Amino acid sequence: MKKVKGKTSKLLDFFKTIFTCLKFSWSASKFYTVFRVVAEILLPLLIIVESFWGKHILDLLASGNSYDGASRKLLLLLLGLLVTELIRAMIKKANQYCQSMHNEVLDGKISLMMMDRTLSMDLEYFDNPQCYDKLTAAGRDSKAIAGILWNILSAISAAISFIVIFQVLSSANPLYSILIMAAAIPSSIAAAKYTKLLHKLTIDQINDQRRKNYCAGIAIDREFAQDVRLFSAKERLKQRYQRIWQEIFTKRKEVTKKRAVFTGALELLPEIVSAFIGIDIAFRVFGNMASIGDYSLYTGLISQQWAAILLLISSSMQIYDDRLKLENLRTLEHFKNHISDQGTERLSQVDTIEFNHVYFAYPGTSTPVLTDINLFLKKERVALVGLNGSGKSTFIKLLLRMYDPDEGTILINGRDIREYSLVELRSNFSVYFQSMKNYCFTLKENFTIADDDQAEENVDKRILTALDLAQCEDILQKTRLRGRGLNTSITRLFDHEGIELSGGQYQKLSIARTFFRRHTALILDEPSSNLDPIAEDQIFQSLRCITKGKLTIFTTHRFSNVSLADRIIVFEKGKIVEDGSQRQLLAKKNRYYEMFNIQKEKYNSDEKS
Repeated sequence: MKKVKGKTSKLLDFFKTIFTCLKFSWSASKFYTVFRVVAEILLPLLIIVESFWGKHILDLLASGNSYDGASRKLLLLLLGLLVTELIRAMIKKANQYCQSMHNEVLDGKISLMMMDRTLSMDLEYFDNPQCYDKLTAAGRDSKAIAGILWNILSAISAAISFIVIFQVLSSANPLYSILIMAAAIPSSIAAAKYTKLLHKLTIDQINDQRRKNYCAGIAIDREFAQDVRLFSAKERLKQRYQRIWQEIFTKRKEVTKKRAVFTGALELLPEIVSAFIGIDIAFRVFGNMASIGDYSLYTGLISQQWAAILLLISSSMQIYDDRLKLENLRTLEHFKNHISDQGTERLSQVDTIEFNHVYFAYPGTSTPVLTDINLFLKKERVALVGLNGSGKSTFIKLLLRMYDPDEGTILINGRDIREYSLVELRSNFSVYFQSMKNYCFTLKENFTIADDDQAEENVDKRILTALDLAQCEDILQKTRLRGRGLNTSITRLFDHEGIELSGGQYQKLSIARTFFRRHTALILDEPSSNLDPIAEDQIFQSLRCITKGKLTIFTTHRFSNVSLADRIIVFEKGKIVEDGSQRQLLAKKNRYYEMFNIQKEKYNSDEKS
């Protein structure tokens, strides 16, 4: 009973997959979908019609009738054959065009769908290797929708051919079609088995495939180019790639070899059956039970039926294979966001931030990153200091609801931040992260991607102001040399007229974008890690001006910048161990005092040396 239910369930899944893909195809383009379906029905019928024209032409030629009596009929038959061939050629060519355009439309729609789903997912899924494997598999297999559609149409065409040919052959001898079908069953079962095995192997090897592609990507990644050459790592990288590739290849080769041997042997059965049927028809011609035209028609139809069965089987197996791939795409639906977005309260500005007994550990781990954080911030400049891994960046992620705390509450203006929508909450903050990336877009687009609700005549002025505050005159000078101003591309990855920036310039550009984004609270996570001392000092001078009367949080390891802060909070092992002004903390001579003096002594020793 369980087996029957399992088979029924798989069959339902199979047809559900077909329906899903046809529905998706219909939503992408009604015209292309209808035309392709109609074409796939007509094309096999026209081939069969051509076979009948050929039969009658052969019978007429073999009849021995006089030229005068047969010529007109022959011309009509040849004309019918020509018209049929021309119609089939036009439909085939139009179908190729529609297929090409339809695939373009499908590809764009699928890509947008994938972008929408992945961009809507919680950040935690990008921090988990197993989830990332599934994301990679889903991205790769999203193209299966177009593949399934192509195979559905091929299966429709094959099914039409098979049904019509079955009827024609049955009129001659019902056993012909039955024998061909019976001979095809073993190879179809073997093909289904190995299709499933190969797909399972593909899923099992996703992580290995990612590692292999990562190694290959290093060879063309600009960020690694300098290191690889410095380390003379060419051969070591190639060896690493070769080792991973060999592991993948060996396993796939074993399964593929078995599939080729078994299915190849089983596919000989229909060929043998076809040969015996051809012999039977030939003897019927000798016995005057069939004409020469019949021999040509039936042997041709037997070949077409075998081809139709093969196409039907291979298309069905491919649909089955792609159905499994489609399951990977559906796994994105299983990634349920834990950050609920049901808040309805308005947030016009950030006046106060409050953490009440907040505890947090990253999903999938048991080690707490933040422990019993209690904190009240108002419109002031606050510096978060502490060793790497002490919890400073995690504190910021929780404030922005990239994650929710395991325990405790976070309040803004006295309200739980979950009462605000994510857009409403985050639109009040402008944030610079340590790992902030710039985009291979134009300079202007690097700003408008952060805040595009700007009046066109005002946006350029605001960008230039932000660039000035971030001390980006050197970047602007490069754009002037190109003569394209804010429309200059960043990097030459897509535009040979683009400009390349240093690490410090990239950081300044990211800081400028942070200044540009409209906000009521500012967060800067290690904003000067790649800056030279002059640029660092100038940017912090700018910060003194633009942060007056605004709640500002920044993290830093350079205590020379802490003088900007009205208040310093010291994190250590996920806890707040000190809180106060710099003068107060130095007077206490505890953890902040120790860290401050380590840097101070280093500067003093550098001066003496």
